[in-house]
Amino acid sequence: MENLEKEQKDVKFWAESIAETIANREKFHFTNEKVPKLKKWSVKSSSSLSGILHIGRLSDLIRSEAVFNALKERGFPVEFIYVTEDMDPLRKIPAGVPASFEEYIGTAVSDIPDPWGCHKSYDKHHLEEFLKVINEFLSTKPQIFSMREEYKKGNFAKDIVEIVKNSKQIVSIIDQFKEKDEASSESWLPWRPICDNCGKLQTTEVVGVEGTKVEYICKDYEFETKVAKGCGHHGFSDVSKSNGKLAWKSEWAMQWKRWNVCSEGAGKEYESKNSAFWINAEIAEKVLHFPMPEPIFYEHLIIDGVKMSASLGNIVYPKDWLECSRPETLRLLYLKRLMKTRSFSWSEVLALELELDRLALAVQEKKGDEKDQQNNVKLLHFVSLQNRKIVPLKVDYSMALMLAQLFPDVKDSFEKLKEMKLLAGKESKEEIFSIKERLNLALAFAEKHATLEQRIAFVENLDLSKISIVPEIKSLFPAIAKEFMAAESADEIQSFVFNIAKENNVQQQSLFTTLYSVLIGKIQGPKIGGLVFALGKDKCAKRLLEL
Repeated sequence: MENLEKEQKDVKFWAESIAETIANREKFHFTNEKVPKLKKWSVKSSSSLSGILHIGRLSDLIRSEAVFNALKERGFPVEFIYVTEDMDPLRKIPAGVPASFEEYIGTAVSDIPDPWGCHKSYDKHHLEEFLKVINEFLSTKPQIFSMREEYKKGNFAKDIVEIVKNSKQIVSIIDQFKEKDEASSESWLPWRPICDNCGKLQTTEVVGVEGTKVEYICKDYEFETKVAKGCGHHGFSDVSKSNGKLAWKSEWAMQWKRWNVCSEGAGKEYESKNSAFWINAEIAEKVLHFPMPEPIFYEHLIIDGVKMSASLGNIVYPKDWLECSRPETLRLLYLKRLMKTRSFSWSEVLALELELDRLALAVQEKKGDEKDQQNNVKLLHFVSLQNRKIVPLKVDYSMALMLAQLFPDVKDSFEKLKEMKLLAGKESKEEIFSIKERLNLALAFAEKHATLEQRIAFVENLDLSKISIVPEIKSLFPAIAKEFMAAESADEIQSFVFNIAKENNVQQQSLFTTLYSVLIGKIQGPKIGGLVFALGKDKCAKRLLEL
């Protein structure tokens, strides 16, 4: 993992580097055992269902799929799986959930009723909406597993017994990272049964163990902000029956063995050697005798510089993204770099879409030296979805956003593009589809997310007291107005404005700023040629002549 960014420059995409490491691995990391030759391995992704499933949760799926694809292209026997962590306990009451649900704090989310009454349980409410859209962002539909169902079916039973039996060894693995003055976890057991009386998970404390039988008391448990109320029940549980949950520092290892996981994603906080990832890696190899998976460490996505939170009202759901931007744009955001914090703002959609346009164009026109070309081809390959072709578009997102505001009917926008000569009538089916898709996406963006600076309209009542027009620029208005009226394409106007500024020793930026100011009341905007056609050539010419 340490040199992945360097390797990418050597014409090896980071996912290919991970795949190569997996395919060539012969020994365990912590012991000298040999990596077994299995008929099928898996690349695993997962999500906790105790929180909201936003676009940040897609990062793990998208990055894991990239490694899966790289392995598959090597001919490595692998499948792609997604595990729902529906045994996680509810730790707090999310925004929008009734306060009465505080009684379920400490209960597994799969055992909590749906607050809105439309699904079987709390976890299914969040999961169903997420599953409806995740395949829009993926080329391969992952096989889905539920932790709750796996526990119920007894698929973990054998390994749970093995882990509980070797709990002292697991404690020693955990304790090696503790400071000298920290208390030992010697009495700790990695198993927590579900209370037979109240059904809560986090409130049971094991007080005795004999073989596979554990004795427990249900008592209060303090989370960071809430307290899970125990019922005081004194009970017994058989570990082999699997009616409970392993602690995360052992459960993760068990998952890897259950599904033959060869790679899994994890946030950068797990990179530390004392993190749950590496502790589970050691448990997997030393206790369960299964080789630890190759990690895909990555940075997280934040929104406008802060963490996504329902209480802050800054949650971006996958369906929200698809309303305004292509799925490949989010894939590009996640796949181009692993260890770099991503801060997203809706205002940046235009720039992200433009970045994807430029990548597609660079590949088509073979821009850069040989290494650049190969890097671009690989990045576009991993960003692309199986049933969709990314084609370079003559209509960028800013142009589409302008047209969407002035001509809400996509048919009218399409006709205006023809008038501008931005469409030649020889476009492929893929180009026509992609342009219409972009116009529809831009229309949704204009309605929901466009900032004041991004909103476009002709200024009917111009306040000249707020605009400073220098004489050398004003003297060019008659010639520019004449060109506006005569031009047959948006590019003609664009070129003319550039050239007239140059010929008359006028700063191009000053001229463009003045034109935007007198036409739309802003200091910047879409390309001036397209803007004039969209607003109306005669209307814009008249405005200049009036000044």
